[in-house]
This record gives sequence, structure tokens and C-alpha cells, in this order.
Amino acid sequence: MLVELREWEILQNWKRDAGSFVVVRLKAEAIMLASEDVPIAVIGRFVDRSVSTVLSWFRDWHNSRLASVVTGHAGSENAAKLTSAQKEEAREALACPPSESGVPAEFWDVPTLEKLVSLRFDVEYESDSSLHLLMKFCGMSFKYPDAFDGRRDEQNIATRMAEVRDQVTGLMEAGYEVFAADEVRLDHEAETRRTWLPIGVRTNMHVDREKAAQSYFGALNLASGNVHLERIEGRQNAEQMTHVLARFQRAHPNSKIAIVWDNASWHHAKELKRLFEPGQIFDTITLIPLPPYAPDHNPIEHVWNHSKAAIANIQHETPSHTFSAFENYIRGRNFHYSFENLPVTEHSSDLVQFPPYSVLKGPATANQRSLDMLPQAQLTNLRERKFGITPTRVCGTRRSHSETPAGVPTIPTTRTILQRIFNPIEF
Repeated sequence: MLVELREWEILQNWKRDAGSFVVVRLKAEAIMLASEDVPIAVIGRFVDRSVSTVLSWFRDWHNSRLASVVTGHAGSENAAKLTSAQKEEAREALACPPSESGVPAEFWDVPTLEKLVSLRFDVEYESDSSLHLLMKFCGMSFKYPDAFDGRRDEQNIATRMAEVRDQVTGLMEAGYEVFAADEVRLDHEAETRRTWLPIGVRTNMHVDREKAAQSYFGALNLASGNVHLERIEGRQNAEQMTHVLARFQRAHPNSKIAIVWDNASWHHAKELKRLFEPGQIFDTITLIPLPPYAPDHNPIEHVWNHSKAAIANIQHETPSHTFSAFENYIRGRNFHYSFENLPVTEHSSDLVQFPPYSVLKGPATANQRSLDMLPQAQLTNLRERKFGITPTRVCGTRRSHSETPAGVPTIPTTRTILQRIFNPIEF
């Protein structure tokens, strides 16, 4: 392929310019290699494109020379097509249900936003990534919503929580130790994720498919922040709660105790409620029920969430190791949550919250597909070209990755850092 000196200088500048589009740099590199009689197959491997794609680049080069390198990427064709005023209008539209903007949908997703942009502004984006960025500009993020029971009554919850706070304050002033209590179930299971492995080599990994679970009773001292943690042997029921509360009471023999807990069915079991009557074994414990369907108002729930998140990215070898890590994390620190200090989202200000609570159905849309590689596309191409590695699914944990050069066997350990696969990505 013949490349003139002036063309070579321009191609070289495009190749070196970090501000150029990736495909522009790759096209420039491919054309420069072809001018040095490098085989097309080698060029395809070097720029990480198929031979047919490289050949199409060369045909375009023969037809329009330098113009072919920037076609589709120059002249701001991929730049944002909405004006600032239109973006602000889109932000206001996304703060309301799609139906109010004339789009027949119950919630916002990428196809729904695409319809809005097309109907209201007569603009069509060629790339879903542009719509992802527009979502982010409008204050949206791709994440799981908070799922609450449809029978939840916010007004009754607010009224009851005001009563609970007053009651807790009065008991603490009277010398009671007040605990926020709840049960939780912890599961141990291996997960399959991605890591960097040699291209063209099938990687097998032996995975421990053992599943195990352990239930706990926890009581957060609202004054000290200390958590009393007890294992529940077997299922969560009234019988097991009797044993757990007996051990809890023995740990606080000289205290006046109040327990704030939810409305689980076994909390209202007749055989358990009788034990709190005068003259019975738990008559020194005062119970304060929380409003129904309001787990987010129980401080101990946030202890569970915080502790699970702290150990979630470490794949432990055995269930006992997982359970021990959970217990040690909780017992090794204080949690200063209270009814006045909770990380609770104000649901009245949510951008998208309108009944009925819907679940995505039908074929997966673009915003459901993994975009894990998009922010590091250039780095990914370099890694695959230089080291001959490709993302492959392996057993591990979430939200990180490791690299294995070609020819080096992968040995999973408890400290292996792996890349997440198909987890929600925030845009």
C-alpha cells in the first residue's frame, strides 16, 4: 500500500494523539503497517480487528485516502446532539413517570429514554453509550431499587416511629438498656466471575459447590453501639428464639432491658409471648414493636448490611471461615446507629417511584448488558495484543480483576482478585 510522506506524517500524528478516537488511531496504525508490507493477518491481530474489517479499512483508504480514517468520527458526528436547554428538559422529564411525557412505560430505561428523545427532540442516537451518559447527566444511575412491600404505609410508619423514639428516650432516661434486635441469615456459596486467561485455551476450574447457611440473632445496644450476637441453631422460629433470648438475658443479668424488634411471625407466637408475662422468665424484658413493613427503620438492619458488604469481596475456603469472618467483624467494632441516625433514603424524593412495583420483562435491553470493559477499552486492547489474554469466567468474588499472562496457569486462592461479571454498573 502506497502512503505519501505528508499522509504518513498525518497518520503518525493521529496515531500518537491521545485525544483521537480509538478507531482512528487503529486505522492509522493499520495503514502505516500495510505500507511497510506487514501481512494483513498480523495487522488484524495487532489492532485487534478481524481480517475482513482491516480489508474494509484498506478499500476505504484507496477510495478516499485520509478522509476514510476519520469518516464517522470527525465533524462532531458522535458528539452530544441535545442542546443544554434540551438536556435540562430531559432531566425534568426523567423526574416523573414516563407516561407523563407521553411514553407508554412504567419506568425509565434506555429504550424508554430513546423514545423520549426521539419524540420530543426528533433526535436519534446511534450508540447506547450516549444514552447512558444522558441518563447520568439527568441524575440517574443503573442500580437495584429498594424493594418494599406494597402494603407499606409511610404515614403510619412515620407516626409509629415517632412513638417508638419517644418510648426509647423515656426508657433510656429511666436506666434501661435499649437494644434494636433482629435475625439475619448468612449464606456461603462459590460464585463464577471473570479473570484474564490465555486466548484460545479452554480453562477448567474445579469449584466447590457446597452451599451452607447460618442464622443469627443480633441485638444492637443503642447507647454503646456494641452488638450481642448469637447463632441460631436450625430454623428461625419461636423455639429457637426462646433459647437465644435466654442466653441474651443471662449475658445481662442485672439490667433492665428493652428490645425493639420487628413483626416477624415467630415474635408473635403465643408460646413465646407468654414468657414475657409477669412471673415468667422474660418478665424483665420490655418489648417495643416496630411498624410493619419497615425494616429500614431498624438500626440492626444496617449493621447486617454493613457487615455483609465488608466480607462480600473475600471468597473464604469453607462455610465456617465465612461465618467466623462475619462474627469477628461484628464483634470487633461498635456501630453507632440509632433511631435518629439511620442511613435511610427519603422515598418521597426518589426520581422514579410510582406503583405498581414492576419487574423488567422480555429480552434483555442494552442497559442490562455488561459494560464492564467500556471505561478501559484502550487498556483492554493493549493487554490482549501484548499479553495474549482474554476475559474468561472463573470462580471468585466481585468488583475487581486480575490478569494472567499467556502460558501461565491460573491457581485460584482465597486472595485472588477477580473481575465482576454481569453485575449492575452505575452510569
